[in-house]
Amino acid sequence: MKICVADDEKEVRLSIIHKLKTVYPAAQIFDVEFGRQALEQILVVQPDLVFLDIRMPEMDGLDILRALKQEKAHIRVVILSGYDDFDYARRALQLGATDYLLKPADRDQLREVVTKVKQEMEAAFLKEFDLYLGHLSSLYLFIHDLRCLNTSLWFDEREAKDIHLGDTGELLKRWERSPERILIAFSVNHDYGGIVVSASSVPGEHRFQAKRDFLPVVQNAIEAWESRRFFGASQPSPESRRKDRKDAGKQAAGLRQKILSFAKEGHYPNLETALEAWLNTLLDLDLNQLKKECVNLMALLDEGLSKSDMIVIEDEKLHYWSQWVAKHKTWDELKSRIRKFVLDGVRALMHLEHQSGLSWFDQALHMVDTSRDPNLSLESIADVVGVHPVTLSRIFKQQTGMNFVRYLVRSRLQHAQSLLLKTDKKINEISEEVGYVDYRYFRTLFKKEFGCTPSEYRRRNGIGAAGDEADS
Repeated sequence: MKICVADDEKEVRLSIIHKLKTVYPAAQIFDVEFGRQALEQILVVQPDLVFLDIRMPEMDGLDILRALKQEKAHIRVVILSGYDDFDYARRALQLGATDYLLKPADRDQLREVVTKVKQEMEAAFLKEFDLYLGHLSSLYLFIHDLRCLNTSLWFDEREAKDIHLGDTGELLKRWERSPERILIAFSVNHDYGGIVVSASSVPGEHRFQAKRDFLPVVQNAIEAWESRRFFGASQPSPESRRKDRKDAGKQAAGLRQKILSFAKEGHYPNLETALEAWLNTLLDLDLNQLKKECVNLMALLDEGLSKSDMIVIEDEKLHYWSQWVAKHKTWDELKSRIRKFVLDGVRALMHLEHQSGLSWFDQALHMVDTSRDPNLSLESIADVVGVHPVTLSRIFKQQTGMNFVRYLVRSRLQHAQSLLLKTDKKINEISEEVGYVDYRYFRTLFKKEFGCTPSEYRRRNGIGAAGDEADS
């Protein structure tokens, strides 16, 4: 946080600066003296907060306040005066002052004002940042456990910022001696962490200045970090990839359809050949494209092997399989699981046609209806009841009229309904408890299912829990 102090009495300025440093030692505090020089220095520094004396030679505090609000309306100004004059206070507030303090301001008053401004800045930052989080969540990238340390860096678009990813604790330790350089710390997908810091003199790999550039830079940073971990030593070099990824994408989509066709027909050798060709083609894509292609295949097989008419992949199913793909941290691991799911799944379906009796299905249904494990999945239930996930998915559709993912979503939302009525937990806490890291996605599902948002549902039932997140 950057603070400027303007007063024509040097002793007063130094006293205020000393008090501010004891209250907020990490803040950058500037003595800008008084009058026109004060205005010029404030415009150079572009602080978050200015403590401004009213009675000064050359240019008084109200004139400086008026000029600041015309040039830099976001700068918050607190007027300091030795005069208990209501007219001064009224005029200062009309011009946009944040507060009005009488001299000599003590530490508690200064602490209260700085804390208020800091909270306002954090609220403004979170409101702006929420738009970026919403866009990232649409790509199944969830930033959470956000810690605001110095939001001043966000609003100063003259200052370059670097994004670093890894273990949040280790990253914070690296900058523990310079906390004022840290904008935010956060977690990604409950997996790893990140930090945004003011840039050093060494060129950063993932650097931005303007707010609008944060989104593409953080996406690139996440993709680069995950790609290094995902492919490891076997990561293909950019030169080894095809120049035209669109062709690779089209080829992968064509092979995907062949895989579905061979799987439905039970042509095992052809299925195995097509699957291997598809897996090899994916290496010509970047990591995000690769993951999307894997999600599309899994969702297509899940839905396509359960019915023979036109295939429609709902967003719920794409979200489910996106989470499934994201659990696999390396290409070898994901490749192995897909092979096992597809090839063993087709064998299981061929065997199912000669089976009679579904004694295990009631157990599977009971698990979905009663389990409160947010990590419950098609595979975990199939493992307990001793069948292949593809078999479980097929039988769910036959027995309930809906696919497994839809049934699981409905069960989670019904549990959320109960928690909304019977507890005072925050809605984002309930969202995580029933299995949705991303509150926005949970809210969308809830409204689709019940015709209202979670907080509207509480209000309709006469409940107003403290701390509920807004639905805007």
